[in-house]
Amino acid sequence: MKKFLIYSDKILTAITYAAYIILLIYIVVKYGFGADILRTLLIPATGFILETVIRDRLNLPRPYEKTGIPPIIPKKTRGHSFPSRHAFSVTMIAMMYVFYLSYMGIAMLAIAVCLCIIRVKGGVHSALDVTAGAVLAAAYSAFFMWLFR
Repeated sequence: MKKFLIYSDKILTAITYAAYIILLIYIVVKYGFGADILRTLLIPATGFILETVIRDRLNLPRPYEKTGIPPIIPKKTRGHSFPSRHAFSVTMIAMMYVFYLSYMGIAMLAIAVCLCIIRVKGGVHSALDVTAGAVLAAAYSAFFMWLFR
């Protein structure tokens, strides 16, 4: 189970970032270098900055800091648990897919749910951490995609 969680975390994270690059290429090919590519770059980037600021300001402890139980997924970071950056990032990328390729967006949202579960089961985040990261990404992306449609 330990190896499954560790490898699943790495593989799903890598798939997510590769999927984002593929989405950017798709948008450039389909829409060119215009508002769509700018939106798809700036919304996640600015959201990531916001999420990082929130995380830094709150600096909440990770589950393994509270319990003293070492995490299954190797992690030595102290604090910065809420909201989860992994959950935020994978959900943000999934939402970008929802707006451009909805069928792929559904698959990416499934990956987001799996990664959130893995991060909790792996002991590096609480359910609240990943839920907050995912909700923040979904709300932020939906609002700004609607605003700049």
